[in-house]
Amino acid sequence: MCRRHKLKADTVMSYENIIYELSDRIATVTLNRPDAMNATTDGLYGELQDLIPRLRNDPEVACVILTGAGRGFCAGADLKNRRTDLTPLQLSARHRWILQEIMEPLYRLEKPVIAAVNGAAAGAGANIPLACDFVIASDKASFTQSFAKVGLVPDFGGLYFLQRAVGLARAKELAFTARKVEAAEALEIGLVNKVVPHDELMAEARAMAALIVQNAPTAVAMAKTLLNKSEYATFDQMIEYEIFGQTVAFITPDYMEGVMAFREKRKPVFTSGPAQTDQSWR
Repeated sequence: MCRRHKLKADTVMSYENIIYELSDRIATVTLNRPDAMNATTDGLYGELQDLIPRLRNDPEVACVILTGAGRGFCAGADLKNRRTDLTPLQLSARHRWILQEIMEPLYRLEKPVIAAVNGAAAGAGANIPLACDFVIASDKASFTQSFAKVGLVPDFGGLYFLQRAVGLARAKELAFTARKVEAAEALEIGLVNKVVPHDELMAEARAMAALIVQNAPTAVAMAKTLLNKSEYATFDQMIEYEIFGQTVAFITPDYMEGVMAFREKRKPVFTSGPAQTDQSWR
């Protein structure tokens, strides 16, 4: 089914594999291939490639929730519709496209992304949440690094994200055994931030998003980018990033509004966002 969401007066998005909704500055992106457990295809990847820059550039979007339709989050690549006509060089180019045009922009999106994992997440579907900022899982969710079962290595950034989430030894265990990790264990080992009853998943995700959108969007964007850099930066580098970032933050309208609201004992009304600000601090 084709779903449409009107972004602005002259812009309409039409997707076949995604449902997109925007309410109260919270964008909800639902992978919408429920009959295939939301398994990925080039069509789905192409729609994500189109959507992520729109999320980045739309000032009405302050936070994103990513989830799946039906009983699964994402079963990974759709092996029933896999490409068999590509040479090794073409396969390499396709994988580079997925990583550089979808995974990396998702990871670097200057707006918080909450993965609401509603069911089985396998293969690439288990690594998509790791590119997000928070993972809230239904108690019916599960995570499987299933690549070795079909002769593949972890993809969609899994070789980078997995060991940062659970540690190198645990990442090797999950990749080598390809065993299923249920929600409770996923919380214990650090794959997810929180596990909630299945029927409360989206309400919990929206509650977290609602807390985020109350805050200054420019400050949140800078904090996300700089925290991402901290994974591989030295302490000295992070000090310099902090000095530069805070100097920019001090001269933003958001900071001025925040201080004024504090003095006047009212809630601040922030109007700026990453799409409208000077990002030379990066």
